[in-house]
Amino acid sequence: MVVFTCNNCGDSLQKPKVAKHYQFACRNPVFVTCVDCFKDFRGDEYVAHTKCITENQRYGGKDYVQKPSANKGELKQQAWLNVVQNVLANSTNLTVPERNLLNSISRHENIPRKKAKFFNFIKSMSGNKANMTIVDSVWEKMEKAFKEVTAGNNANTENNEKQNVSTEENQNNSNIIRENDTVDDKNDTNEGENKDSCKKKKKSKKRQHEDDKNENGEPAAKKQNDTNVTDAVEEETNAENGVSKFSWKNTILEIVTTKGEVSLKKLRKKVVAQYLASFPNGTTEKATSKFEKKLGKVSDIVINEDKVTLASS
Repeated sequence: MVVFTCNNCGDSLQKPKVAKHYQFACRNPVFVTCVDCFKDFRGDEYVAHTKCITENQRYGGKDYVQKPSANKGELKQQAWLNVVQNVLANSTNLTVPERNLLNSISRHENIPRKKAKFFNFIKSMSGNKANMTIVDSVWEKMEKAFKEVTAGNNANTENNEKQNVSTEENQNNSNIIRENDTVDDKNDTNEGENKDSCKKKKKSKKRQHEDDKNENGEPAAKKQNDTNVTDAVEEETNAENGVSKFSWKNTILEIVTTKGEVSLKKLRKKVVAQYLASFPNGTTEKATSKFEKKLGKVSDIVINEDKVTLASS
């Protein structure tokens, strides 16, 4: 409850006792001061001062921030007191007795929020002389105004919650996309490392095989010549069967030129697919092996971190 100090006699007065103090104790034009915020109020200005700062706000320092969950009961009571002031200020259908009753109860801070307690409060305040019909009418107007204010606050709260949920969903979607991109990048990196490892293993096995051949007395060059002869025979056979000759270089350059930048995996897949379309009798393993050989001979492209681009002229 708000407490004032009389600047004439120095008495400490609770808000309901200020009017009687003016009437019987200090009749001269005086003013009172709030003991919490030290603000002066002249005449009837104190009536509108229904709430003041708390002790935590007063002594907590300039950086003090009140918790949202603190003083819930006080916040509800303050909202109820504001309803009384709003009905007085905004209602145009108030009768004179209703307005007088509202003016009387607006001087109090402990106005009950329940109907039965409100009626008892009015009876106690008026000495059982209040017209209960007028009291009931005032209660209905206050309750209606309070429900309108509460509905508006709930609507604002729901809108804020929806906006927060939408923001969280967008953030989650962005995080998911980033995670997927990160996983894809890791997969591409792992694929590139695996390919390099496989190439090294193949080269190692090839060298070991050549060494074994050399130990058996068969020259290594013979195997290479046999492979080249086999490829040439296969291409001649396909040409005789009416199948056009396949240009590895042109196919590689055509795909890289179209894409601008393409991963080595996708390039290999596309070139091998076109080769097998031209030579149905070929196998994927042989086509992949040929691709690796032909790719190293194409000087118009650059391979950097498993990405293939055209060489800058």
